[in-house]
Amino acid sequence: MSALDWNTRINLTGATVLAVDGSAQTLTMLDEILRGFGVGARHLCATAKEARAIFEGGAVDLIVVDVANDNEGARFLSWARRSGIAPNNVAPVIATMGHVCKSDLMRARDSGANFVLTKPLKADVLLQRIQWIARENRAFVETTSYVGPDRRFRNMGPPAGTQGRRVDDLSLAVGDAMEPNMEQNEIATLFKPQRVQL
Repeated sequence: MSALDWNTRINLTGATVLAVDGSAQTLTMLDEILRGFGVGARHLCATAKEARAIFEGGAVDLIVVDVANDNEGARFLSWARRSGIAPNNVAPVIATMGHVCKSDLMRARDSGANFVLTKPLKADVLLQRIQWIARENRAFVETTSYVGPDRRFRNMGPPAGTQGRRVDDLSLAVGDAMEPNMEQNEIATLFKPQRVQL
């Protein structure tokens, strides 16, 4: 799947979203937000067991899962990424948590989440993340220790058509070479130990 241009509008009427959260209040709020976005099919699950049944039963386009507290959500996410149930195992995942501590954030990242959002969820922020996911083109990585989107997107610069937040953000666009390429012996010289005279 190729990434969308930032000027492309996203129609979510045909999308299927799986939401997993132990809080009935959060599920109700998520349902209202997703309905407001025009999401066609919304599956709301209070437990990982319910979520597995939906996950195994048909295609989902997005998963929103609470990964904090009892770790049930993080275990579900790890299982989903390694399940081999295509295309759901590569579906984008937004992990949520009420209180963010470094260990929960790392667990969400290491479980294969695309993004982490803090509760209470804000509709505009959730929509921005959904749009970002639809437009991003990070590779999907499968190794013995990790399955999920490539975690090295920070150094790629801001998405095309957006302003970076950091002063040192670089554009992804690479221009033409300004000077000729170096010869191999010049490159080798750069890596040779040199004696420094003081």
